[in-house]
Amino acid sequence: MNQLKKATKLYGTSKKGVVFLIGSAIAWSWPAVMIRMLRADFDIFTQSLFRYIGASVFLFVIGFVFTRKSMVQAGANFKILLIPSIIMAVHQVFFTAGVCMTSAVVSSLVGRLNAIVIPFLSFIFYADERQIVKSKSFLLGTFLALVGVAGVILGKGEIDTGQFNYGFLFTMIGTMAWSIYAVYIKKLIRTIDPLALISYVSFFSLFIFLPLTLKFGNINIINNVSIGTKILLFGSGILGIGVGNVLYYHAVKYVGTSISSIFFLLLPFSVGVLGFFILGETLTITQFFFGLLSIVGCWIVTALSRPKVD
Repeated sequence: MNQLKKATKLYGTSKKGVVFLIGSAIAWSWPAVMIRMLRADFDIFTQSLFRYIGASVFLFVIGFVFTRKSMVQAGANFKILLIPSIIMAVHQVFFTAGVCMTSAVVSSLVGRLNAIVIPFLSFIFYADERQIVKSKSFLLGTFLALVGVAGVILGKGEIDTGQFNYGFLFTMIGTMAWSIYAVYIKKLIRTIDPLALISYVSFFSLFIFLPLTLKFGNINIINNVSIGTKILLFGSGILGIGVGNVLYYHAVKYVGTSISSIFFLLLPFSVGVLGFFILGETLTITQFFFGLLSIVGCWIVTALSRPKVD
């Protein structure tokens, strides 16, 4: 009976983790479409600065309304959050620069490498992740999801090998930074509330983006764009940096970094679907088929989070 109760509790926990993963994938899909719509108005530094401002204001308001105690406790230990803030800023700057300097195909493929790097790093640093990463189901699901994401990205037929330049290098650096960040925060969320964690990380990142924007960007451009563009700009920050990260941190708390990382492979397909409906972009039959394959792969991986009853 005790085993059954324990399994039932664990199963409820795993279901929460999967729900949070699906929510984070949806939240992260929208900003990718929004950023495409903002490229004509904002450079990478200015766009990042205002997106993080929007996210920080949103997160602190929500945090102090609903989890004031956790926010105060996290603020008292702010030195612990400086390292992830720097790593996050490095990711944002280099990855965004890489996306702008290379083709969408190359940046999408390189960006999905975190689904390999994160489990590898998790295997090294966390004992509880090793059994998951060594599992045949994890390896099979990851393989299918990787094949699926490659098919979604390459299925559009727009391959330009001449784009492997500094943009490729910057995208690689940004991807590696995020992978390190994703593994690092698992240790932090054991003692820091996920909402408080991303709130302070977003806020501290502003001190990195502000001087970069003043030097290389155009901070005054915000005064020259329409209200709709401003809503789009701050909304992309709230969704992607705010909501998306909070949901992802909760997922890591429940199912770990390795399983959570595989859900990154859903993004090219989900972004492609949104781009099809919102921006009128093409979504081929090939992309749709491989998108379903990536979903199957993720489903196989999430099965690992379900408890087994002996």
